[in-house]
Amino acid sequence: MKVIVNIIKFIVITILTTCVISIGIITTVSSIILNQDYITQKLEETNFYAEIYESVKSNFENYIYQSGLDEEVLNDICTEEKVKNDINIILNNIFQGTDEKIDTTEISNNLHANIDKLGIKNSRNEEAIEQFVTQICNEYTNTVLHTDYEDNIHDMYVKANTILSKIYDIVTITLVLGIIVLALLNFKKPSKNIQGIGIVLFATAIFNFIACNIVTSKINIQGIKIFNDAFSNVIVKIIQETIDKIMAFGAGVMVIAIILIAIYAAIMAKNNSKEKIIEEKTTDK
Repeated sequence: MKVIVNIIKFIVITILTTCVISIGIITTVSSIILNQDYITQKLEETNFYAEIYESVKSNFENYIYQSGLDEEVLNDICTEEKVKNDINIILNNIFQGTDEKIDTTEISNNLHANIDKLGIKNSRNEEAIEQFVTQICNEYTNTVLHTDYEDNIHDMYVKANTILSKIYDIVTITLVLGIIVLALLNFKKPSKNIQGIGIVLFATAIFNFIACNIVTSKINIQGIKIFNDAFSNVIVKIIQETIDKIMAFGAGVMVIAIILIAIYAAIMAKNNSKEKIIEEKTTDK
């Protein structure tokens, strides 16, 4: 009978460990990858807006060389603030499901104003200049917007949130039920619950440490390249902070686990001491 109870305890502790690990992962993903405020903060910290603005200006200059027009036509046609606002529009489309499009009217008007100021437009080059303006506006959109699938990404975001929310609820309920079952199994020795929870947390911490070490050893995180350097820097920052957060969670859980196991050991030592005193008194009689 004792063997069966121990097997059940092992199964319950394994389930509880899986639940705690799952809750940690879901919480981390929800607070980082699926959090628009967090993403926006990382864009600011990595100078993403400024770097994209520099990319926009650089791409504009490439077109001006091809067109043969004076570089002055590009003066002040776009600002870093506009780039930032347009990138935030894309983020809103992805995270909030809005359907706002990037407006290049301001760039087109500024470009036309510069061309008119230089007096280089005439009946012979009017069509070519219009094509140039259109190319500049398209280049701006392509540089700022790296994907045409915002709606699809938003749908995936909503589904991910829904699935994670359901998993979180299931895992939480399972965790509570598992603790209740563990308490029932240790009804005669309540202190065993402290040991059991300590083991669960200790195993969770070990899993986090091993998982993070495997990821960092197998993947060159700093060498990740997606789209361009600006975007890559953001991805690297997010991945690194996700790993750091998981490691920090593991460290915190490890501390709690050690404390619980130490408390259980102290209780057992105290109980053994009492039993030894009682045994000595019985022997003396």
